Amino acid sequence: MNIYHIICNVTCCLMLSSVSLAQTWSDAASLKKELIQAALQGKTYYSQYNFYDPRKSGELKSAYENVLQSQPIIYGVDFHYASGTWHKPKAIRKARENLIKIVKETWRERRAIASFSWHLENPYVPTGFPLTSGFRYINNKKIPDYPVQHRYVIKEILENSGDVCGKGNLSGKDNVLLYPTPRVWFEDRCKEVAGIINEFVDENGQPIPFIFRLWHEWEDSWMWWGAKYVSADDYKRFFILTEQIIRKYAPNAQILWAYCSDRFVNNEKEFMSRYPGDSYVDVIGFDDYAIGKSDKDWKAAVNRAKMVSKIAKKRKMATALFETNNNKRKIPYYYTRHLNRMLKATGVNLSIVQIWSLKNFNDSTDMKSFINQKNIIIR
Repeated sequence: MNIYHIICNVTCCLMLSSVSLAQTWSDAASLKKELIQAALQGKTYYSQYNFYDPRKSGELKSAYENVLQSQPIIYGVDFHYASGTWHKPKAIRKARENLIKIVKETWRERRAIASFSWHLENPYVPTGFPLTSGFRYINNKKIPDYPVQHRYVIKEILENSGDVCGKGNLSGKDNVLLYPTPRVWFEDRCKEVAGIINEFVDENGQPIPFIFRLWHEWEDSWMWWGAKYVSADDYKRFFILTEQIIRKYAPNAQILWAYCSDRFVNNEKEFMSRYPGDSYVDVIGFDDYAIGKSDKDWKAAVNRAKMVSKIAKKRKMATALFETNNNKRKIPYYYTRHLNRMLKATGVNLSIVQIWSLKNFNDSTDMKSFINQKNIIIR
């Protein structure tokens, strides 16, 4: 082989590498492929929850755009404020309209990808419980009207048992929308979300791909789908049931389904204990708000990220750290010295890192430095 051929081969390799990270995705399969390729090349897409706020507008703007000087190619949003029975119809309609507009416009303009969560309300939690926390119960004693006998509501959903539920706030009054069982209530919620998903199409009517993270932080007890209230087998069945219902009502949707723990999983056996199967998962990941809190927490996060990366490589999955942030701890150089050091550790290959909420945004210089690192993809 002469020098000309060597140069051509090197050039071609560089071109292929460049193309693989050029956001050429067009559907779920190509999106998954590019996310996997990014991780294998030591690259991580930056994502940010609440970068766009559908509750307020459908415009492409951010309070921190002057700091970031860019809009991420992957952004985090949630279905809970555009569906459900807790918020008034006017608020739901507006959020739904804004959400659809955001997904369609960001795709048309930049091929940007939405990373959805679903903080679904609990069907038995009474109307008076704070709307911002309507999807959870931390302690039954804090919710005097919560029926303790229904703490295993997911089992009721799976068995189509249980009592009348679904107290909502559709017109500012109690008992305005009731369902005979939580299963009927749940199917209506899935059908509602599927209706939103069906609107995610481009100018040619083709479905826009996105990521959908189901029932995250499952080992925690503060979510009503947490391990304290749901057996491993029932969690798997619930995960699969959710997909099946949504696929039924949104058959053309291009979705990457994500399975996500919190930071309290210690080994692969624990992590996979509630895994519903390769047919139902495309992205695996975890949440971790303790990165940088101590050397012990940092090492634990690295080991967890290595574990997820190893599992993903074996199963040909994309990977993500779906929730992390500096929060109120104000750790100096959190993003560059702790978070990015973890992302660059040997054996760690994460496709996405998602910052969850910037309400405690107190280290803008460090974040700006973080998103400008060579291994971070923001646009």
